[in-house]
Amino acid sequence: MSGGGGHAGGQGGSHGGAGGGLAERRRRAPTYVTQNACLNCKKARAKCNGQKPVCHRCVSRGLDDSCKYEVHVKTAKETMVREIRDLQAKNNWVEQILRAISANGNGPEIIQSLKNGESYQSVAERLGRPPFAGLPDLSPTSQRQLTDLLMDYDKDAAGDRDSESGIRHDGEWTSVTSDHGFIDHLFSLYFTWVHPVHMLFSRNHFLSSYRNQSNLYCTSALVNAICAMGCLLMGEKGKYRTEDGFDPEKLRTQFMKESCSLIKPEHYNKTTILQTFAVMFLVELGQGQGARASSYIRLAGDAMNSLQENHYSTEAMEITKWGIYALKCSWGQYTYQVPAVLQIPSSYDSPGFNVDGHSCLWRFYRDANDKDIPERPSSTVMAASEYAQLMRLVHDGTILYYDVHESKVKARGVLDQYQKYLEWKDDLPQDLADIDDDDQMVPHVLSLQYCSLWPVVRSALPEATKNHLRSLTVDYAWQGFELQRRYQRLYTCRYQPSLQNFSLLHFGDALFRFALSEVDGKGIVRFCLEALRESANGHGGLAACGPLQEMLRRCAVECGAPMPEHLGELMIPGDYGPDRLLDACTRLSYTQPLDQIVSNIDEEFAQTFAEEWRRFVEGPHDDESDLSEKSVGEKFMKIGSLLNE
Repeated sequence: MSGGGGHAGGQGGSHGGAGGGLAERRRRAPTYVTQNACLNCKKARAKCNGQKPVCHRCVSRGLDDSCKYEVHVKTAKETMVREIRDLQAKNNWVEQILRAISANGNGPEIIQSLKNGESYQSVAERLGRPPFAGLPDLSPTSQRQLTDLLMDYDKDAAGDRDSESGIRHDGEWTSVTSDHGFIDHLFSLYFTWVHPVHMLFSRNHFLSSYRNQSNLYCTSALVNAICAMGCLLMGEKGKYRTEDGFDPEKLRTQFMKESCSLIKPEHYNKTTILQTFAVMFLVELGQGQGARASSYIRLAGDAMNSLQENHYSTEAMEITKWGIYALKCSWGQYTYQVPAVLQIPSSYDSPGFNVDGHSCLWRFYRDANDKDIPERPSSTVMAASEYAQLMRLVHDGTILYYDVHESKVKARGVLDQYQKYLEWKDDLPQDLADIDDDDQMVPHVLSLQYCSLWPVVRSALPEATKNHLRSLTVDYAWQGFELQRRYQRLYTCRYQPSLQNFSLLHFGDALFRFALSEVDGKGIVRFCLEALRESANGHGGLAACGPLQEMLRRCAVECGAPMPEHLGELMIPGDYGPDRLLDACTRLSYTQPLDQIVSNIDEEFAQTFAEEWRRFVEGPHDDESDLSEKSVGEKFMKIGSLLNE
């Protein structure tokens, strides 16, 4: 056929009526020809493009079902040789691992490495693999022996859980519920409202270990603690309601009980257990158990100084260290306690974590129906980094006033602290400093701005400074109220962080003491009580809000603030004796214990503060005569023009 086609090329005239039949009859060479043709093409001695599962020629002829390929002998041999060599190498590694487990005390460490996903080759090389020729051939059961050994090792005293991660042998991280949709719901609540404010671990690392059932960044104790915190944020509406069998109080108790039961003393210095303690602190704090919560954050802080995690990501470790450090400093700020000896994580300059990325998104999530709400940029990691740096300044300020081992508090020291705060504020990234657009705002950025105002208000409360910083204090406290109103308007107070409630009370206290004659005292009391009641609403609720309401009421009465009408309707019912108040914040009042710091104030503080403040406002000058009303005014503009002259 091909030869006939060639002769036809010279006899084109005899085929003129065909209209190009010569070109049509000429065979076209395929653009790609395989060396291993299918059986149909081989039989027809035709060109085959080797397309699998069906080549082009068989498709065009309707031979789809009979298009089969035969393995090329040479290729098959080469593949078989490679597979045999790979299996020999793998068997040698497995044999060495089995011998090492049996011969020395490194068995638990080796098994843990394998469970974490480390390859046989990597483990064998770390053990010091001998030459292949020196090893005997393995029996076909070597792989099964290692698998059986791993399973036997997993069976601890609990009987049905992994000894390290706590994960059940049926693959579940918790025995409280097997409803994965409900667990995802609790996770979503936690990662929407808690994690962006108190970043205690890397979300990406945690979720990866959770999905892969790895215990490197996730344990059953941590999963249960997160679920317990999610129960506090459950609402009255949505898919998971009490009448449908999802009682948040009962579930929270069960999650916390299981989490506690899985924490063993020998694991106290493991990173995931530190993270669990920190989450449990937030759960207990929300339940009005501040005294018990303090023990959890103390455990986390103490163990943080002796952490040794060789297999932990450096960046993930940074997140945990700075997160726990910031949380402990924040709690010390609101309860006026000097945090126990606590190392500054990493370098003193700034947190160095960016694991979760600066481009992560945030969605206003309350229940499963909110999954369709559009996401928006969150700046989560950026906010967490800045919050950690702010809490470092807070820590320094707490030590300045309350650590009796330090030198006397001088005016210069207070103003130096304020200068550091102004520098922190000026250096805020634009995404965190610009909070004007409600459509792009996220709650954790508002919370950062909100919490950043309290350290200044606190510094101005001591008697020696209040006359000079009165306007500054009132302005910052009022800004706090405006931000709280905005937060309530955008998100409600239902999901706001527990510690944010403490800030609200402190702002109210500052306005009661410094500006009661200038503000609507009754309106401030009403707003604070309503915000706390809203924060406690819902099936989960925050039990701490009742005692905090009572503390606010007592403070307002002490300062002479009028009570709003229908006070009983605003208050959360309860018996708020000394025990309940102590449980809420470890003290009978949230106000600053000024009597405790009087002895730490320098005797000449009041006399020197006015002059130090003038120098602070004016700034350094080489020639005092250069001071002008304009230059002083510009300095006043920079810090807000808040002084009373």
